[in-house]
Amino acid sequence: MELGTLAVAVVGAVFGVATTLVTDLVRSRREQDRYWNETKRVVYARFLTSLAQTHSRMIRAAFGGQPDDARRDGVHDAFHNDPQDSNAKALLRELGIVSPDHVYQAALPVYGQLQVMRDLLAAHSLRPESTEYDEVRGPFFRDLETLQKVMRDDLQPKTSRRSRLVRSLD
Repeated sequence: MELGTLAVAVVGAVFGVATTLVTDLVRSRREQDRYWNETKRVVYARFLTSLAQTHSRMIRAAFGGQPDDARRDGVHDAFHNDPQDSNAKALLRELGIVSPDHVYQAALPVYGQLQVMRDLLAAHSLRPESTEYDEVRGPFFRDLETLQKVMRDDLQPKTSRRSRLVRSLD
């Protein structure tokens, strides 16, 4: 066997092994990204669901026509005790672990508005159409919509984000 033939065979073998390793690394990275994205999607959905359900429970407690003490206790109970054991505070902490900082920072005002709403509904006997309730409900839903968009954008594939960016620059 000639030295040239042997050299070509060695180079071919090294190239083949290197190609296989690179392919496996890319596949592994893709699977890891897919798993991480799915984890974030689940936490995002649970957090948004928890916010909406907490809001609904507080509304039922606040506008149920109960005496002041029962209303106050009912609103606080609705805020703190989720029947599915996924209260918003616990999910906010989970969100802080799995999400990028910009998503977590977008979640903080929504949770803060929910607390403001809790305090208002617990302290005052209001009607659903009252100005005071509208003043806290509006920012809550506006911030919730912003958070949902930030989460949705974070879950988009990187190629999709790049193409949207390029289109917006045109």
